[in-house]
Amino acid sequence: MKYLSILFLVIFALGCKKVDVPTFDSADGISFYTDYFTDPDSINYSFALQPLAKDRDTIFLRMRLVGKPSNVARSIKLKALQGSTARLNTDYLLPEVKLPANQLFIRYPLVVLNTPELNTQTLNLILGVDQGSELVAGAPGIATNSSKNFNQIKIKITNQLIEPDYWESVSFLFGSFSVVRFQFMVKVTGLTNFDQKNGLGELFRIQVQLNKALSDYVQLNGPLIDEYGNQINF
Repeated sequence: MKYLSILFLVIFALGCKKVDVPTFDSADGISFYTDYFTDPDSINYSFALQPLAKDRDTIFLRMRLVGKPSNVARSIKLKALQGSTARLNTDYLLPEVKLPANQLFIRYPLVVLNTPELNTQTLNLILGVDQGSELVAGAPGIATNSSKNFNQIKIKITNQLIEPDYWESVSFLFGSFSVVRFQFMVKVTGLTNFDQKNGLGELFRIQVQLNKALSDYVQLNGPLIDEYGNQINF
């Protein structure tokens, strides 16, 4: 019985052969990304919201590597996708950028240009990774820290007053966005940015300031009504 068992083992060993296990191998990619509850996956940019008049400005788009770091810098090329109405080299510029060696993150410098059309229009720019980029479009998905990768980002560009990206996070203090409300806030405070990066304590102080100014306004002029026919309150 002992020898029979050994014979079976020898036959089994001879009958086995090496099996190649397929592995996934893909080119390294680059993706836009957002932090959980921090950054939007679209951007509203208005020259009208800037403290000083500008002919151009730079919007830094957060991107990160999807793959392995390299000891050489690699190019990142973006392109406008279908649905874009902004014009390359007229309304925006796409600089040549490289992800530095051994780096995982980069802020891509999208240059937006203040053209006369922006006084009456809001242009759409939808960006994705160009096929000519050394780093291809990275796979979308959610990381363990709940940050999110995505393959395209939408930017609205204008020189009109439009709702800022952060407004939803401060609407509990200032109310729903309207041009009349925002213009009143800018006139009273001298500020053009009211996001939470100012600190909640400062935002509560601004709310008190706005309430006092609105009370004075109402006594002299009656209710302040926005473009939707709603009475402004803070």
